[in-house]
Amino acid sequence: MATIAWGSVFYGHSVYLTALTGDGRWSIGQISTGITIFWISSLPGTLFVGYLIDKKGASWVVFIGACCIGFSLVGISWAHDLWLIFVCYGIMGFAYPAVGAAAISATLSPWFFKDFGWALGLSLTGASVGGAIIPPVMMYTIQKLSFPLTMIFAGGIVFFVLCILAFILALTKPATVQSVTPVQSKNLIAVNLLKKKVFWRIAIAAGMALAGQVGFLAHQIPIALQQTSEFASVISVTIVAISAAIGRLITAYASRFYGVTKIATFCYAFQGLGILIVSFAETTALLWFGCSVAGLVVGAIVMLSPMLVREAFGSMDYGKNYAAVNVILYFFAAISPWFLGNMFDHHQSYAAGLMTLFSVQIVAAVLILPNVNSAEVSP
Repeated sequence: MATIAWGSVFYGHSVYLTALTGDGRWSIGQISTGITIFWISSLPGTLFVGYLIDKKGASWVVFIGACCIGFSLVGISWAHDLWLIFVCYGIMGFAYPAVGAAAISATLSPWFFKDFGWALGLSLTGASVGGAIIPPVMMYTIQKLSFPLTMIFAGGIVFFVLCILAFILALTKPATVQSVTPVQSKNLIAVNLLKKKVFWRIAIAAGMALAGQVGFLAHQIPIALQQTSEFASVISVTIVAISAAIGRLITAYASRFYGVTKIATFCYAFQGLGILIVSFAETTALLWFGCSVAGLVVGAIVMLSPMLVREAFGSMDYGKNYAAVNVILYFFAAISPWFLGNMFDHHQSYAAGLMTLFSVQIVAAVLILPNVNSAEVSP
């Protein structure tokens, strides 16, 4: 599931941005607005995903994600009007939490008590596989065939694979807990969390970190094209994905020995360093090095948000608790690609936007450094 979600959607944004702006019909800023609509549309989706998985299980949630994402991938390439592209981004965004980190972590939470971080790290390794393989394959087929034909194949494969996964999830249940984690509150949103300072500290710091990641990855190929060839730009995406796989496993292992806030502080600052290197890169080698530095913590940053929520609030009502944090995360993620795209349209350069992302990462690292209060974690 992570392979499909990250390969076709999360890392795919950079491919779609390049394809949709390549003929000059739409500007980078205009399509970046579509990516912002994607993340804003994810806000209601992530709330429903957490609630439905806690209450009903994951299979129907994943099936809905399969239908919406498969349709939107095809639609985004065939739309001839900007507003239709925005609609497709909106549908894709609403469905993304159904197959992304929110769904994956909520599905794993009832199965794993002691080694949640390790289990999450292994499952999200698929994200790196998807990022390393799917975007380069799509770029190649776009060149050889066309953008619309490529997306017909991509949308069909996404729908088929996710439907199979939904069927498998319908047949499997955790052996150590009830078939569905008990829901302690009937509220869709974990309203009580909004009164806790630790909630806002986790949400804002993790949101800033995700903003840096989303902004950089959504524009990665156009950023790289300012310094190097199209082939080398696509390779930079693969470098990030492979580095993310290594970093994700290191983070999962480190979570057994170090506090999650210390790991988060290091990862947020390290991502800032990678973005800083990319902003000053004048050669392909330095660009690739910066991508490998930033990429080393890409997977870790995705993992750390659910780990922080689990450590602070426990596993009871985990889906809703993580959904509440995700609302703030997706708000930051929505702003970042729009900001970076419009900064490029204004300056015809990514330098100022990337320096802003670097500064945001340092602030996030400082904010998350103090420990969060450990909650009693229910089995």
